[in-house]
Amino acid sequence: RARSIPSTIVSLKEVPMRYPHIVFDIDNTLIDTTAAVLHSLQKALREVTGEHREVGQLTPVLGIPGMKAFEVLGIQSPELIFKIYPLWEKYMNAYQHTAYVYEGILPLLEYLKTQGHGLGIITSKTARQYETTFIPFGIGGYFQCVITADDTVHHKPGPEPMNAYLWMNDLLPSQVLYVGDSVYDMECAQSAGTDSALALWGCHDPEGIPSTYRFAAPGDMEQWFRDGCPA
Repeated sequence: RARSIPSTIVSLKEVPMRYPHIVFDIDNTLIDTTAAVLHSLQKALREVTGEHREVGQLTPVLGIPGMKAFEVLGIQSPELIFKIYPLWEKYMNAYQHTAYVYEGILPLLEYLKTQGHGLGIITSKTARQYETTFIPFGIGGYFQCVITADDTVHHKPGPEPMNAYLWMNDLLPSQVLYVGDSVYDMECAQSAGTDSALALWGCHDPEGIPSTYRFAAPGDMEQWFRDGCPA
C-alpha cells in the first residue's frame, strides 16, 4: 500500500514578506535639499537680524520642523520668528533649483513597489511644504500614505508620527522599516518600536547615530532587499 506523504512536506508555506511597509523621510533621504534649506535660512536670518551665520552653523536644523529649528538656533522672540519663517519659506522656493532626487532612489522605489511593499513618508515638512517643495519632483505617486508635521501634535524625534502611520495602516511596529538621514528619524523609529535604516548618502554626521541598518547608497539598499534582507 502506498505510504501517505506527511502534510509538512506537501503544505508549503509562503515565506512572509520582511517589512511590508517601507517609510521614508524626504529631505536628504529621497531628495538632496541641504543647500536649499541652509542657504535660504542663512539669507532670511541675515535679512531680519543683520547677523551672518555660516552654513555649517545651521546644519542642526536639518530634519526637524521649521518652528523647532528656531529653538535649536536659540531664537526665542516670537516677533523675530514670525518675520524669519515666511522669508525662509520664500527663499527656499527660490533655491529649489539646487535640490535633486538622489541617484538610485527611483530604481529603489520601483523595485519595492513591484515586490508589493507599501511605501510611505514621514516628514517634518508641513502639508503645504510637501506640496510645493516635494510634489514637483514627480515621485509622489509612489507613496500611499504621507504623514506631515501638520498631522501630529508632537513631531520627530518622538514616536507620534510613526504611531500615526502604524494606526492609519493597521500595522505592527515589526512590519515597518523607517529610512532617514538624521538622528531625529532614527529616534522616532526607535521610540515607536520600528526598525530603522540610516541613509548615509544624505547623513551629515553619522557618528553615534543608532540604527538597525546603515546603507551607503540607495543601490546598496535595493540590493539588500534583492538578497532577502540578510541580518
